[in-house]
Amino acid sequence: STTYITNIRTSQALAYTPVLQVGPDKDFLTINGALEAVRNMTREDDARVTIMIDPGNYEEMLVIDVPNVTLKNAAANPSIDLLNSGVDIAEGAVRVTSYYGHGYHYYSMKDDQTWDGEVLRVNKENGYYSYENKGAGTTNGSYWNSTVVVYADGFQAEYIIFENSYNQYISQKESEDVLVTWASGSPGDRPTDAGNTSVQLRSFKERACAIAFANGADKGILNKCRVVGRQDSFFGGTECRVVVYKGAAMGSVDYIFGGMSAVFYKTELVMNTDDDNNDRTYITAAQQAEGVRGFLFYDCTVTSTTPGIETASQYKSKPGYFGRPWQATTSEAVFYNTTIEASEFPGYEGKSLIEPIGWLNTLGGESSGMYEYGTVELSGEDNLASRAGWSTLLDAPTLNDGTEITAFNFTKGDDGWDPLPDLIANDVTGTRNQQPLTAVEVRAFDDQVFITNVQSETNIQVYSINGRLLKTFETFTDTDFHLRPGFWVIYVEAEDGVKAVKVITH
Repeated sequence: STTYITNIRTSQALAYTPVLQVGPDKDFLTINGALEAVRNMTREDDARVTIMIDPGNYEEMLVIDVPNVTLKNAAANPSIDLLNSGVDIAEGAVRVTSYYGHGYHYYSMKDDQTWDGEVLRVNKENGYYSYENKGAGTTNGSYWNSTVVVYADGFQAEYIIFENSYNQYISQKESEDVLVTWASGSPGDRPTDAGNTSVQLRSFKERACAIAFANGADKGILNKCRVVGRQDSFFGGTECRVVVYKGAAMGSVDYIFGGMSAVFYKTELVMNTDDDNNDRTYITAAQQAEGVRGFLFYDCTVTSTTPGIETASQYKSKPGYFGRPWQATTSEAVFYNTTIEASEFPGYEGKSLIEPIGWLNTLGGESSGMYEYGTVELSGEDNLASRAGWSTLLDAPTLNDGTEITAFNFTKGDDGWDPLPDLIANDVTGTRNQQPLTAVEVRAFDDQVFITNVQSETNIQVYSINGRLLKTFETFTDTDFHLRPGFWVIYVEAEDGVKAVKVITH
């Protein structure tokens, strides 16, 4: 079912409440209602507020303009799966979605370029739209008509689908709106029946963002989320650090773009195209300034939407590209230990989902900051010799400026921000069915790690800061072992429970 926006305004200051609940029978019917409450809270040191959201489809445009807000799926078994050609969502899923895009004016659009029911009603009575959609780029805070725009630091989300349905299907609210095509630059008249997926065709494809981190919106985390769009799906501005932990990012043209410093860790990079042979994917359009770290894709998988499930297309995607620099010379995108699946598209059966040239320079020029290291081709091909000559193939995990390829080197900034170890530690523990905490102790001194209070057969796993399993062994007694200097996550599994401990060795 679809949850509609209701305008909730709170005029007086509210006491700090760490958790707010959204759902049909909860304190707030909409996410916007909960956000308005957070805006009016008295929060010492901007204490974090978690908004727990019942599973369902929320047709809302969100502006995150208060710091340290978490949107979290409240389902016991949360999901981020799409169904029915991308129109529907799985049980246990939370989807935040809207439908504005480049090429149309909307009767429902108010002057801040967000949806408003009263504006829609009045404009229908008057027979004309009251505000022109200026949704190209960052104009008036639209950020390519983004469903969610993040302005504040510390935004986090867990098991949330962020979608712009513009190139996915006609949503219920779009079917009730009135759209007027631009005089030029419009893909043309759109269908008006809810659930229609013909807008997935290449002829309709245009700019329509799902989530955007505005310039200076720092320390964002998407934990096991899904971002859904086609062209320009996921934007991050300057002075902006984002970590995407697992989950999926779906799109086609330049769909992860902007000047942000971002780490995508074990994330599915999903090509979302139609069956037109010319509809190709460019995963990235990076636009970093001089001396700014760019996009790091660490242990990610390049894959395709599943026909009939995530898309109305008959076939999986044909080969596309790692991307194209949006700014010459300084743009940076690093693909580290990437697994690339094989295409099943007619004429490309068994071929890599990345074209042999890898990169194109058709947007902003060339940049040697387009890196590749440790690629695994499930097609069995070796296309490295055919890569664009201006891109950089690495034979060691070190960038041209001597920087080692680690997540920390992309997130640290000036304050040492390092969220990935906690995400990994919490995930490692969480996957063990929330077992009790073991009494086994873990500590480190110099280059030695000590495991004590072992009372039963105990399994020890050692993970690097980037989540790679480096060592595993079993012990029945207290033990110790050496680790080279670094930051590690030690996972312990014993009869009385589990534990994940972060340690530093010197």
